[in-house]
Amino acid sequence: MVAIDFLHEIVTLLQKGLGAGETFEAVFQLVEKSVPFESATLYLYQEEDDNLVIMHQEGEEVVDLIREIPFSRGMGMASWVSQQEKPIILESLTKSRPGKERRFTSFVSLPLRAASRLIGVLNLGHSTPNMYLQSEVETFSLMAEELSIIVETFILREKLEEKNQMLTTALQNLHDAQGLLVERERLAAMGELVVTVNHEINNPLTSVIGLAEILELSAATLTPDKVRDAIKAILKEARRIQEITNRLTRITSSKSTNYVGDTLMTELPE
Repeated sequence: MVAIDFLHEIVTLLQKGLGAGETFEAVFQLVEKSVPFESATLYLYQEEDDNLVIMHQEGEEVVDLIREIPFSRGMGMASWVSQQEKPIILESLTKSRPGKERRFTSFVSLPLRAASRLIGVLNLGHSTPNMYLQSEVETFSLMAEELSIIVETFILREKLEEKNQMLTTALQNLHDAQGLLVERERLAAMGELVVTVNHEINNPLTSVIGLAEILELSAATLTPDKVRDAIKAILKEARRIQEITNRLTRITSSKSTNYVGDTLMTELPE
């Protein structure tokens, strides 16, 4: 008789965050306490391809029958069982099959469903006859329901972790892109400011340098009035530069204006 009182222990395994191999190996160990088997194979249903793939296997031999016969979801009995509603139990396979050195004498196949939606198929095999009995079909059905919930929970957890990883990667890429954008905007603003400083200060600075060179070269021949006029002009242009630098310190926005062609410059406050 199949006992499933311990199956709630499997739920605890899912909370440990183990990988697929470790999780299902532990699940199969707990199942074996209730249902003896020598080999077990868990198939998962791939809805996008409408076929079954092996998710986990215990024992050296894949547990299935008539694997040379094709069905709609692949080769073998697991594909046929996936279209059934209840477990398929073969109590005693007494006839050996040609070309098969090993075979299972007892075989049970459990379709795993959640709300009528196919999750997968679990096949169990044993070399001893009558290990699985037709009288236990309802208990096997209950086990299939429990395992369906467990397998679906694991699949959903894996998908959630995958989505979380994708989201984490997307957020990191967004953060990097934002940082790059901010850096580009900062460099662009610095470029506009450089254009502004060059445009606003270059003219008065050129005048200061020119007048200072005249004084240096002609100081001996200039009259005091000419020297005084030159000094006044230098002071005027210097004060103009001072005013421009004061306006630079009062910039509170990145408002720009056209300079030459596509080149922009920062607009200075009045």
